[in-house]
Amino acid sequence: MNGINGANMPGGMVPFPAPAGHQAELNYIYGMVEELSRQLAENQRTLEEVVAGVGRVRSRARTHSLSNDELISSASDEVKAQEPNLDTLISILSEALEKAKFSRDANAALASQYASVLSTMLKQFHDYKARHVADVAAWHRSYRAQLAEARAENCALREQIWEMQARAGRANELLRRFRSRYDDDAARWERRVEAKAVRQELRFWKRMAMPHLSEDDPCWSDDDDLIDVAEKRRLEEMSRLAAQQQLAAAAAELGDIVGGGGGGGVEDGDVPPEVPSVPGMGGVPMQRQDGAVMLSIPPPRPSSVASSTGSSGQ
Repeated sequence: MNGINGANMPGGMVPFPAPAGHQAELNYIYGMVEELSRQLAENQRTLEEVVAGVGRVRSRARTHSLSNDELISSASDEVKAQEPNLDTLISILSEALEKAKFSRDANAALASQYASVLSTMLKQFHDYKARHVADVAAWHRSYRAQLAEARAENCALREQIWEMQARAGRANELLRRFRSRYDDDAARWERRVEAKAVRQELRFWKRMAMPHLSEDDPCWSDDDDLIDVAEKRRLEEMSRLAAQQQLAAAAAELGDIVGGGGGGGVEDGDVPPEVPSVPGMGGVPMQRQDGAVMLSIPPPRPSSVASSTGSSGQ
């Protein structure tokens, strides 16, 4: 029954959902069409009966070789005998004809309404399709404009990056040329070599004068002209405090372990165990043997003094 939403649509039409009011009207139309089909089948059956009666009359005329007058006279008797039935049949057929005409007019009106509804729906569908296409086209134009703007901005940024790289390359080339020309100055190079040799010789004499300092003391560093002495002292003090804190934490942890072992804890008034000295921290202690004072041996002369950059025997 519901051909508009099912598989009963013609092959050239695309099914689409119909509103509730349109579906009710279509159902009413389909009911009227079925009623008309039943009435048409009844009329065809009546017509077949009439044709069968005419055939019987013709066959009788042929069998008895009757003329037209004789056939009419014989048929008139039968017609008179069936006249009441014919009047009833004529009235029934007339009523059926009127109903068929009324149904035809009603079906024609419904068909016109159905055509108008379909045309309205198609017009609405085409309007919607046109608006949708226009919206999609506008969206695509906007997207393409934004994409073109982003591409232009990316191109501008790439050009700026390339320009910065070119300028950096030129600056690097100029810097290399400056350094090469700066290093090519023989007098300046000799002054640098002489200053390096003097500083190394000064550190050598410091080692000779201060043998109690350890090898990793910042005083022997080659960066005393780059890092401030006060900064070196601050860093040394921070490292010393960190070492003391680590030793104190280790001693406290050892005391907790010994106290937790049971029995042998450190009582009040006892002298805590002596912390072993760390090699490389502090000076070299003096040692006495057989009443003679053992003097520390001076450190060896650094190899940098005897190199080509230093001046040892001048």
